[in-house]
Amino acid sequence: MTVATPLLDPEVVAAFSEEARRAVYECIALRRDIRHFQPNIEVDQAVLLRILGAAHQAPSVGFSQPWGFVIIHDLELRARIRESFLRCREAEAGRFPTERREAYLAHKLEGICEAALNLCVAVDLRDRDEAILGTTVQPEAVRASACCAVENLWLAARAEGIGVGWVSIVEPAVLRAELRLPPGVEPVAYLCLGHPVAFRRRPMLEESGWRPHISLENAVHWHDRWEEAARGQVPPVASPPLVRTDAARQGEEVLAVGSDTARASARAQLATLTKPVESLGRLEELAIFYAGAHAVFPPPALERATLALFAADHGVVVEGVSAYGSQITAAMVANVMAGGAAINAIAHECRVEICLTDVGVAGDFSALPREPRVILRRHAVRAGTRNLAREAAMTRAEAESAMAVGAEMARLSIESGARVLALGEIGIGNTTAAAALICAFTGVPAARVVGSGTGVSELVQSRKKRVVEGALALHCPDMRDPIGVLAALGGLEIAAIVGCAIEAARQRVPVVLDGVVTNAAALVAVALEPHLQSYLLAAHESPEPGARVALQRLGLDPVLKLDMRLGEGTGACLAVALLRTALLTQRSMATFATAGIVGRAGLAKDSQ
Repeated sequence: MTVATPLLDPEVVAAFSEEARRAVYECIALRRDIRHFQPNIEVDQAVLLRILGAAHQAPSVGFSQPWGFVIIHDLELRARIRESFLRCREAEAGRFPTERREAYLAHKLEGICEAALNLCVAVDLRDRDEAILGTTVQPEAVRASACCAVENLWLAARAEGIGVGWVSIVEPAVLRAELRLPPGVEPVAYLCLGHPVAFRRRPMLEESGWRPHISLENAVHWHDRWEEAARGQVPPVASPPLVRTDAARQGEEVLAVGSDTARASARAQLATLTKPVESLGRLEELAIFYAGAHAVFPPPALERATLALFAADHGVVVEGVSAYGSQITAAMVANVMAGGAAINAIAHECRVEICLTDVGVAGDFSALPREPRVILRRHAVRAGTRNLAREAAMTRAEAESAMAVGAEMARLSIESGARVLALGEIGIGNTTAAAALICAFTGVPAARVVGSGTGVSELVQSRKKRVVEGALALHCPDMRDPIGVLAALGGLEIAAIVGCAIEAARQRVPVVLDGVVTNAAALVAVALEPHLQSYLLAAHESPEPGARVALQRLGLDPVLKLDMRLGEGTGACLAVALLRTALLTQRSMATFATAGIVGRAGLAKDSQ
């Protein structure tokens, strides 16, 4: 059944009549969130269709109309959803102090089983034939469009005398499963509809004193800018950065170079094992590297390794330099949390723990799994960087704050027993920032550094080169000020990687780089701390041309060549597994003496 949409005469542009205008404002003023419904009274089908028709007329970005409406009558299904509500409510209650918790639990917050029906408003976020007009800069506007449909629905229901209750305390994963929402279709609002016992004069939480009403005066900012004083708030004071600039570090202990003595001891011991000298090739180099970084031989066993995986968004995405929009960053973070990403499988197989940290994701996190396999640490410095093609990506303070986040994650991981830190990143647009940094720190032109990133076309890759060239011309990077260059051209997750690598090396823990983005971060870190180079292991040779340029400047020879360009720390974890194998081999093998073998290189002397 379809609902006819009234066609308005384009000439009719005048204000509503006094009566109609009063009705609109009255509907808005008297709309309430309903939790008490009259039992056994159905919603008339014609009324329901009018309400849904109003929802379907909501404005949407790019006329995308991304919403869908799932009507739920089945009481058993609704009871299962209510079980999720009760679990979530109990967990939410724990966030409040005792007195506040009791007040919270005293409120009736849903009418899932009492209402005549339940309705889920969902948003279809799946790829279309082409990008949705108007979503390049604000991809979350698609989800906001579905919220407009909820608002229309709610107001129309009030005009019909139908109550609507919004149940936000329910797990999205439960709704996806119970309502069989396909991948890419996400719940936005779970609503109870029916005939209310009453419409309250004021919102229930205001009546009960849970929260006061904010006056219009305190919500309106008249003078072109957000004024904190308008809401009686004081801007938060930024914490001093944990990672400071060179000028601020005067007198502080300088990062020590890896130990030549430990490396020599490891090399000498390897020469005594039952094999020709250096016959294990790079495996022997890995064991020597590990001993040198820890500055002791024999070095500590590599029982625990951690992948420091940092996520953030990049404002430069609006220049059309990526095959994906910024919303994918948040989606990939959710995927890692749920255990569905490549890094989950690889890290598990390589026995590497994942420390996932949000340093500046700008996208929507409403669909994060409630019971994640990987915990997300929330330390966002800001919601993504600015557009480096137009202005500095970060302020100096923001770059230092992101470095401080990385340093803190290194400390936490090492305190938990990590003997190696692998580095990884998630961030749509970050290969553009990485390319700009590599050009700045090596002097190599963009044409030799910029690659395909997420698999962009030649046209997009050409645009990406122009963006990098323009950014370098705009910011005129000064290599004497590495943090200034990082702030102008980098990313929040790149800055976090810099801080993480430096802190790990200060604690004599080796660091494993992944692909081009971590290689770019290493250039910044080594510019700040030249001795850091002796703590770095390059995991693999990325197909990105900038990766090779960066590694050559760092003097690092990658361990693997697998044509991987995924990021996420996938290559770094594989290198950790190889490093663990090298150490186990060194520790397990017999020497010539203990095996009773005589003769150089394990060959018995001529018996003649």
